[in-house]
Amino acid sequence: MPWNDQKGGGDGPWGSGGGSNGDGNNSPWGKPNGGKQGDDLEDQLRKVQERFKGAWGGRGGNGGGSSGGGKGLGIAGALILVGALLIAWASTGVVVVDAGQQAAVFQFGKWQRNLSSGIHLHLPQPIESHDLIEVESQREVRIGDNAEESLMLTADENIADVQFSVVWKVSTESPQDFILNVQNPEDTVQMVAESVMREVVGRSELQRVITTERAEVARQVRDLTQQLLDQYGAGVDILEINIARGDPPTPVIAAFNDVNVAQQDAEQRINRADRYANQVVPEARGEASQIIEAAEAYRSQIVAEATGQASRFSQIYEQYAQNPTVTTERMYLETWERVLGNTENTVLDNQSGAVPYLPLDNATRRATAN
Repeated sequence: MPWNDQKGGGDGPWGSGGGSNGDGNNSPWGKPNGGKQGDDLEDQLRKVQERFKGAWGGRGGNGGGSSGGGKGLGIAGALILVGALLIAWASTGVVVVDAGQQAAVFQFGKWQRNLSSGIHLHLPQPIESHDLIEVESQREVRIGDNAEESLMLTADENIADVQFSVVWKVSTESPQDFILNVQNPEDTVQMVAESVMREVVGRSELQRVITTERAEVARQVRDLTQQLLDQYGAGVDILEINIARGDPPTPVIAAFNDVNVAQQDAEQRINRADRYANQVVPEARGEASQIIEAAEAYRSQIVAEATGQASRFSQIYEQYAQNPTVTTERMYLETWERVLGNTENTVLDNQSGAVPYLPLDNATRRATAN
């Protein structure tokens, strides 16, 4: 074949050899065009080697010097690389915890301890690892934005439309539970709070839920929600339950408002009656007390008079028993004295010769005037 020609300057399929004599290399991997491309590649490799030697403190020079520098570069570079890797590995054990955060440290996936704010160290990964947790930021879950969540049955078989929110944060006492025990803490808080609200509303009357004791309902929901989450080991603190809306369902809210107006009117009437009673009852009690005191005084007076008269009668009777004639005459004279003492009297002797005159008209006028 043509490329098997042994003559000098024979051309193969990859071009002619580099020499002019008969020993030219006709191999397909030979140096075409007199070997210039191979020389260029060697020059480029030599330049790269020189650059590395300059970067790591090596020196240039002849072939022997380049060989010694390459050996030194290999050992030093390996040591530097190993040191850099060790530093990078050790840096995985440095923990910077900001204010309002805690770091949970795990050893081969098992919780070991919690770290407060500051700079801390632990064993490098994968021996120990850490997770940063925001323990001071407050989070809020809204419940009741749709009818499926908000409509709840009360104890008096009414329906309450309740919308509320739960304010919570990660527990500072056990933040590791927040990471390990609950897959989706926000959904867990929402489901537990909704369930507890339905339980509390189901034990309460509608009027209590939507008007008078809404704050007490919120307090019970907060306490029971916290109790259940503690049982689950959720690592969550419930801060507050805010009931934004507590009304009857929309189709009956007009009738419910009418009932509330009637109840308010009844309460106003009761309050007015209480005020009137508070005013009249003390006055009536005062008048009754005065009447009782007057009656007591009159009774005491009559009893005293009767006692005195009875005492005088007893004394007169004793005197009459001793001397009836004298006593009778004395009583007769005392009676006349008492009767005639308040009248105008004229005493005439039969021997005076005067004619008695009785002015009947004056007596009649005095009787009429009296």
